Amino acid sequence: MARLAKAIFFDLGETLVTQNIEDNMVTRNALREISPILPKRVSPERLFELYREGYKINETIRSRHHVEIPIQVWMRQLLERIIEDNPSDQLVTRAIEIIVKARATNGVAFDDAHSTIQKLSRRDVKLGIISNVSSHEVAMGILDNVRLTKYFDAIITSATVGIRKPDPGIFRYALMQFKARPEEAVMVGDSEIHDIGGGYISGLKTVLVDTRHRVENSLADHHFNSLRDASRELECL
Repeated sequence: MARLAKAIFFDLGETLVTQNIEDNMVTRNALREISPILPKRVSPERLFELYREGYKINETIRSRHHVEIPIQVWMRQLLERIIEDNPSDQLVTRAIEIIVKARATNGVAFDDAHSTIQKLSRRDVKLGIISNVSSHEVAMGILDNVRLTKYFDAIITSATVGIRKPDPGIFRYALMQFKARPEEAVMVGDSEIHDIGGGYISGLKTVLVDTRHRVENSLADHHFNSLRDASRELECL
């Protein structure tokens, strides 16, 4: 008889939660709130233009090298470009607070997230999150807002580890938190590249939750179209 998993890790965005409003609109709204506190007059449209330019550069680095660029870094870079001067620590802190709040409150849980996690929490298995996100506070804020935090024994984010999925480093770090070997753990996520590919090369069992029906041939050990469909299999892994 196969041994049950010691740890089950979940991706956060588009696996357990989704966005209430499209990401660019959330960012635009947050930048409108930041605009009045700047030491010089800059239109929200220009703020978003500069944000997008910086995002493209940072995203290339993230994708190519699987490293995280924390919000504290890219926000300071953005403000430097906006005001053409070194921003004060107070301005950076306030701008981050605005962005974090906007993104955290925009997350909503999928209908089947609570029931799935509640069932698994009754088992003798540790539950964790492995998420690519530039702000650990955003991940925690989302989990708090959707009332899922209490079910997880560890929240591992690229913002705190410095490494992004699919790099094996973040999976190894997560395994260390639970004192688990790769073969004792499961990775559940919606991304074939980040969650399934990263979990696969790290030696974890993998479960793809493909709510958008984007993947035909997956590396995953198990492939489902929703968490609800996956829940019975997860209870047996």
